[in-house]
Amino acid sequence: MLDNSPIYDLYVNPTYAVCLPQRERRGRGKTAEQVKNEQNLTKNSHAGHMSPKAIRRLTNAINWLVASAPSKWVYDKASKKRYNFKVNFVTLTLPTIDHGITDHIFKKELLHNFINTCRYKFDMKNFVWKVETQANGNIHAHFTTDTFIHWKDLRNVWNRILEKKGIIDKYTQKHNKLTFDEYNNLYNPAGKKDIEQVRKSFLYGTTTNWKDPNSTDVHSVWNVKDLAAYLAKYMGKKEEDRRPISGRLWGCSYNLSAENKLVIELCGTDVSKYLEPLFSDKIKYKPIEILSKLNNTVFQIGEIFFFNCNDASNSLIRRPFSFKRKSYFCSVCLFFIAEVTRSLSFSM
Repeated sequence: MLDNSPIYDLYVNPTYAVCLPQRERRGRGKTAEQVKNEQNLTKNSHAGHMSPKAIRRLTNAINWLVASAPSKWVYDKASKKRYNFKVNFVTLTLPTIDHGITDHIFKKELLHNFINTCRYKFDMKNFVWKVETQANGNIHAHFTTDTFIHWKDLRNVWNRILEKKGIIDKYTQKHNKLTFDEYNNLYNPAGKKDIEQVRKSFLYGTTTNWKDPNSTDVHSVWNVKDLAAYLAKYMGKKEEDRRPISGRLWGCSYNLSAENKLVIELCGTDVSKYLEPLFSDKIKYKPIEILSKLNNTVFQIGEIFFFNCNDASNSLIRRPFSFKRKSYFCSVCLFFIAEVTRSLSFSM
């Protein structure tokens, strides 16, 4: 006997879930609009700016990263203190404008080698990157991962990659000829920086023979309340007055990409089993409605649920069956977090 119960797809994201009836696919071809969209994607005609859809995908990737990242304690030898670490936020720059590095070479060789080195040396698995230009036209990359990497190790890895491309030599040749006054005028033209800090940087440069430029910047993110929103806003911002980047603007590990979607198929009793706990005072709910062109009436086709798993993600990921202490988390949230944990190779 055939089961004629409707089948639903539950699309799960870190901050929302959408439940829609499964579409019937009976060999129907693509519409003209779908074909046009695919052609536009192959042309990569983004003019150096991210589309709203690309920003949403970037935001989702960062949300997955932050939601699934376990908090860990890190010891700092310099301050002799322990602090809690979840994700880092790093900027990778080129120390000089006289380098001859194109946008394509920066991404394909420099950034690609940096990612592979971090994977091999620090066992990095999950990351998101975004490239943009500085006011001087130099391309640079923002990079975030849930793997703790000391700032000295980050700089050593990045500078070693730059050295192999001859960029460090050009930086050295330029700065070996500078006096302190020339250095100060170059990096502190408005005189707003602390002169002692500028002098300290100059002395460090002369001590290292200008072989170790400050080409990486590690941002403080542990004191930001909504970490995912902060990172997504920072990396997704538009710089209208900057030189547009050619080629790809951002990327992430496959674990965090839109290609690795989490879709739960619900049928029969599964629908009420998983959706009933979502109808809670702690979770915002909104019906998905469409207007029928036949009789001009509105009818509901699905539901969308808004929640935030960032606050409780640490305990849920490490101990997924402790969700009862978090009353606003439902069984479906538990299910998809467990699935994400498994797919991202986290120990539970």
